[in-house]
Amino acid sequence: MALVGATALTGACSGGGADGGTTEATPTGSPAVGANESLKVLRDWTDRHNKAITSGDEKLWRGTVTGALAAPVTARVHTYGRLPESATISLANPVLYVPRRPSYPKWFGVAALERSDGKDQQVLGVFVKTTAKDDWRAAHWLTFQGDAPDLAYDSEGYAIPAPDRGLPAAHAAYLGKGDTGGLIPDAFSADARKAEQGGWTVTPGRFAPGPGPSYALRTSDGGSLVWYGLTQDASLTGGTEDALPAEVRDLLAKDGRKPGGTVRASWEWLAIGYAPPSGKGRVLGESVSLTAAR
Repeated sequence: MALVGATALTGACSGGGADGGTTEATPTGSPAVGANESLKVLRDWTDRHNKAITSGDEKLWRGTVTGALAAPVTARVHTYGRLPESATISLANPVLYVPRRPSYPKWFGVAALERSDGKDQQVLGVFVKTTAKDDWRAAHWLTFQGDAPDLAYDSEGYAIPAPDRGLPAAHAAYLGKGDTGGLIPDAFSADARKAEQGGWTVTPGRFAPGPGPSYALRTSDGGSLVWYGLTQDASLTGGTEDALPAEVRDLLAKDGRKPGGTVRASWEWLAIGYAPPSGKGRVLGESVSLTAAR
């Protein structure tokens, strides 16, 4: 999440609808995470994340992520193994977007400054706790640029859960079929529909929401800010090994495979978008990671 986006979202996360967000007068239910617990959750997760990435242990990795983050992380560690100590992170200036979630699964959103190897970037994530015995795991993690809509808060300062308003399905329909009935496409999504990649012809492929649910909070205008994932399956044909995208080539090589005339690959999209109370949604940011190649 870019700094300008963080500024647009940070107001009233810990109280009372400042920064223009509307408030709901009669909140009910307990919050997903308490104020005293929240920073401990972030510290604990960061420690587990850093231990996992420097170990190269897929089991440790799987203990830190869930949903749409799980397959990309598993593929990355399978292909490239452990990362150096310089890749460890710290999280500064966290701002939490906590909805009321009295039962499991519980979740909350967070914006923070991620510091790693002397560099800073704003990130926006979602943490999920599936049962009382589970650790909190990251279900979404995205660097984000641009403005984001103001959120709405109840009278005690908690974010308000909202429906995803079909935004993940609309994004999938555009990417797979070019259907703009429910989405105003962004430049990244439009570019992803190009029929060529590194000299390989790419079929439109299959796009579907998931894995895992979407997560949405109400905006001050009654719309939804939505975190979600998309799964893409596509075939690449007619190119040379050297012209394959590097991540595809590296994963095939790790498994001792060479591409034939056709390579079948799968990617996981992580996206955040805005769905208005009526009309077309729009994508605010996304990332794409390889999960399989054969």
